[in-house]
Amino acid sequence: MLSPRPSEFISTQTDNFLRRLKPRPFVIDYIEGVYKNNVLPNVNDDTVTISVLTDTHAKAVVSASYYGINGMRHIIEANKVSDDVGVDLNVHLGDLMDGSDKPEISRGILQFAVENYQKSKPPFFILEGNHDENDKYDEHRFFKTASFHRDDYDSIVTKPDFEQPEILRLNPVSKIGWYDKGDIRIIFIDTSDIPYILSNGSKKYDFKKVRGVREQQLEDLTTILENTVDKHVVVMGHANIVSPSGRSALNFNGDLVQQLLVAFNNKDVGQLKNELTGDFGVNICYNFSSTGISKVTTYICGHMHYEKNYKVSEINHIILNCSALMGKKHGLTTDYNKKWDRRYNEVSELAGYFINIDSRKLRLQIFGYGAATRYVSFEI
Repeated sequence: MLSPRPSEFISTQTDNFLRRLKPRPFVIDYIEGVYKNNVLPNVNDDTVTISVLTDTHAKAVVSASYYGINGMRHIIEANKVSDDVGVDLNVHLGDLMDGSDKPEISRGILQFAVENYQKSKPPFFILEGNHDENDKYDEHRFFKTASFHRDDYDSIVTKPDFEQPEILRLNPVSKIGWYDKGDIRIIFIDTSDIPYILSNGSKKYDFKKVRGVREQQLEDLTTILENTVDKHVVVMGHANIVSPSGRSALNFNGDLVQQLLVAFNNKDVGQLKNELTGDFGVNICYNFSSTGISKVTTYICGHMHYEKNYKVSEINHIILNCSALMGKKHGLTTDYNKKWDRRYNEVSELAGYFINIDSRKLRLQIFGYGAATRYVSFEI
């Protein structure tokens, strides 16, 4: 009988290793203090409060200066606090793992993280980042064969996302999800919407280097928005879709996502298309004339490993800092994180956020902890 290759299954050693991780009391006390002192006074029945992590870049190594198992511990700790304080929603904006481990290890990291979110009381949504298909591992191999199969990420992460009754989608294959509470709608888009095409065993597109949104996702987004009536809408994705100048920040169609959101805000009827053919060609129609007073005010993402916010066509674009440890002396640490002088086993090791959306006060507030800005507020 043929036994499965190691890449076909999840590493038991990795699973056993991860299950030994426990939340640290000083971190729990610190994050709960941030919530109780800063966030809780803004929470009521009409607000949406979200716990957000991004770019945890979990790896199955112990490191006191850079990515490692720290990222997974941050997930465990953030979710423990979410349970204790009772947020509405847990969100991970992607790059949950670094994607540089052997495939059976990377699958184990994804599965363990998903199980931790599933055990947590609030509903959750984990977005796909450009590292989450394990292409960083493939990149460093002599034979660049794909270490993840076509459905590995979807079966481990996307499927559990949509098995929750609180997370909605148009149909069983749509990549876009949304969450509603009162007159607030959170829409999740996939900025790593890249076709899985193999040529001689290797991928046509490197998911780590190529980011984009395809026509089907834009069609689904259009349908969701056309049926969004009298809602305050916040969109979340892994990567920034446009630059401050309005140019696409994705390799494919980030500007089209922005154009669609602006058309929605303007109650326009029209056509969205580009000059491309093939994998990333787009030609769709939209009609946003019957959406009432709905408006997309904010797009929130990670990916860049720094914080930044800017407004393009009256939509706030907010980039959140990476939750993974980036030590000051590590060569790949961004200048932004060097300024934080992040240190292992101190609160600067991690970075995370609580986002409070208040439709009555027309306000979105972000409360950061660890290596994150403590407070910023936006009109919605």
